[in-house]
Amino acid sequence: MPVRKYADIEEVRLTMDDAVGVSKKVPIGKEEGWEAYTLRVFTIAPGGHTPKHQHDWEHINYVISGKGRLTLSGTDHEIAEKDFAFVPPNTEHQFRNPYDQDFEFICIVPNHGEY
Repeated sequence: MPVRKYADIEEVRLTMDDAVGVSKKVPIGKEEGWEAYTLRVFTIAPGGHTPKHQHDWEHINYVISGKGRLTLSGTDHEIAEKDFAFVPPNTEHQFRNPYDQDFEFICIVPNHGEY
């Protein structure tokens, strides 16, 4: 399917340990014909965060709206609308939203290691 409407994509709450106020949509991945990668959209509510974690694959991020903090190897980075971030493989990281509006970003990962 070459075009998907954002409003039509199922939104799923992240139920991982230590994930607070995080939801995910998957607009493009294997089901849409992109064999190598998956594009996900995460929304983190005010006060929410992803778990601190690391894995063997990288991901590329683009902030759609709002702002938040990305912690990479213990260093905090402020990121906001239209910013990009690269999370290298095997790097502990966490996305947090200490602000008063939703923090929404794209996260592209290789399909061999998706959470």
